[in-house]
Amino acid sequence: MSAIGYTPRILSSTMIQDITAQQGSIGTLEEQLSTGYKINQPSDNPAEAANILRLQSVYARTQQYSANAADALGWLSTGNSTMNQINQILQQIHQLMLSVSSADLAGQQGALNGIAAEISNDRQALVSLANTQYNGQAIFAGTGTTGPAYGPNGSYYGGGNAPTRTVATGVQVSISVTGPALFGTGATSLLSNNAATNGGVLGVLAQTVADLQAGNVNAVETTDLSNLNTSISQVESQAAILGANYQRAQEFQTQAQNVQSAIDQELSSVQDVNLPKAITNLKSMENTYQSALWALSQSILPSLAQYVG
Repeated sequence: MSAIGYTPRILSSTMIQDITAQQGSIGTLEEQLSTGYKINQPSDNPAEAANILRLQSVYARTQQYSANAADALGWLSTGNSTMNQINQILQQIHQLMLSVSSADLAGQQGALNGIAAEISNDRQALVSLANTQYNGQAIFAGTGTTGPAYGPNGSYYGGGNAPTRTVATGVQVSISVTGPALFGTGATSLLSNNAATNGGVLGVLAQTVADLQAGNVNAVETTDLSNLNTSISQVESQAAILGANYQRAQEFQTQAQNVQSAIDQELSSVQDVNLPKAITNLKSMENTYQSALWALSQSILPSLAQYVG
């Protein structure tokens, strides 16, 4: 069997192909070092590129859940703080009503009027708290309005249910409670002082003020005080809901942040370049490339045989 002969042209062509391949490898390493990523286009590694896209999609979704939870916590924190102030005012009113007794204040209308004025001022303070805003939105207005939740006379301007935020796949957390659920309606309304706009009756505090001004101490000590106690229980119940929802939002935010951290680590292991190794490989490839260029230059020097032939 005769040996296979390789002409200078064939050898040169083979060397050029090898050099071209080395140029491509060097270019790939330079791009990786420039971007910090092992995969910069799908053709680098189709399977891993698809995996990276999947991880990035999950990361983006989880990032949105984390942002939603943070917004929910802002709303709920504002709501909890407002609830504390509401409860303090109601406890103050409760003490004022307990101070009224037929033995001490019967026939002392001036004193009763003074208490009525304090409770009336407290009602106005409650209306102000009922219009508390977070990021420009009244937190107790439900989803029915972007304006104030209540008017000066205690009329409710809001509507719909309490707003929610999606904090995980298929999971929504209410970020507030509605005004009627908190402050009551009709005869149980803490805020209304106008029977014409409240089903023909005065609200709890407005009725108490009216009874004090009329000298009806017995009504204040019985019916009015009982209605106030019911309202306080209602406020405490809604405060408990906000507190529980705050904890839920906090838990889901932590969960989302943990998922983000895990995805970050997985993306890093799949995508990030090992810089020391890549730099070493690049130097080695560049040395090999330079040697190949020199060898190629020597192989294509014109010889006397080429001219004679």
